[in-house]
Amino acid sequence: MMLNNLRLVLLGVLLTLSSCGYQLIRSDIANDVSFSVPTASNGSSFRGLESQLTQSTRQQLHSLIGAQLKSGSCDYSLELTIRKAQRSARVWSRSGGVNMGMVLLTINYQLFDSSKQKVLDNSISRTQEFLISTGEDTGHAFTEAIADVSQQIVIEIAEYLTNNN
Repeated sequence: MMLNNLRLVLLGVLLTLSSCGYQLIRSDIANDVSFSVPTASNGSSFRGLESQLTQSTRQQLHSLIGAQLKSGSCDYSLELTIRKAQRSARVWSRSGGVNMGMVLLTINYQLFDSSKQKVLDNSISRTQEFLISTGEDTGHAFTEAIADVSQQIVIEIAEYLTNNN
């Protein structure tokens, strides 16, 4: 009797989890797929963000979905563009100093297949707040926003590969 109740509870948990809309990314979905990720274009006044974005996205492609990174002829080419990068002071102290700031990052990306057909074209924006009192700064906030955006890009690529391969 106790074993049957346990089975019913486990079945209920499995049914609940399977209906929640979450889906795991297969870490091997791109094992046999090669990607070229040239250095991102940077349309902002914040220099160096393009190399951070490129490196973060390459790392996420490899670690999250097992993609092979190459230059030249590949199955897919991913083009990244920083459209907007800006910072602002969100909370001012009584003495006129800044207590908390915020950065905004907008990235456009396009994924092309080996025949140069555009298969994905999207824009992702992230805001990241930072506290001056804890030693955080604009650079730290941009680094976190870039990590989040590059992970989102790879998740969207994984979804595309899942649905089209």
